[in-house]
Amino acid sequence: MALLLALTSTLPACTARAEPEVIGEVYTGAGAGTLGVDGSMDTSPTAGWVEPGQRFYVTTYGSSSCPAAPTALALDGDRLRVTMTRIGGPACTADLGPTSYALALPHELQGSERVAVILELGDGASAELLLEPGD
Repeated sequence: MALLLALTSTLPACTARAEPEVIGEVYTGAGAGTLGVDGSMDTSPTAGWVEPGQRFYVTTYGSSSCPAAPTALALDGDRLRVTMTRIGGPACTADLGPTSYALALPHELQGSERVAVILELGDGASAELLLEPGD
């Protein structure tokens, strides 16, 4: 009985997974993506301005229950690196949908009209995007 109690009291610690801290907030103003005439869908990551020179959004596509979320921002010369980390799980739905997050531009880049953004998507994948006036 004591062994059973010891095993059941340690089981939650073995199965729990710490969620990374998400920076920014979910943003719904980015739209739902682009659906092609042939039924194809452009699921490339995108970025745009929420407030030019102050706040921007990033959109990625994946499981709606385990989306990629921004977990870190870092300046890399004159470019901004955004680390995207999968959250949710451990079981994820097999759908494909957009998720967008709004982020504040770091103080060093505030007021900039053009900003190069590199999304680090995990597994060595990345996407380079450009925030421009009118986005």
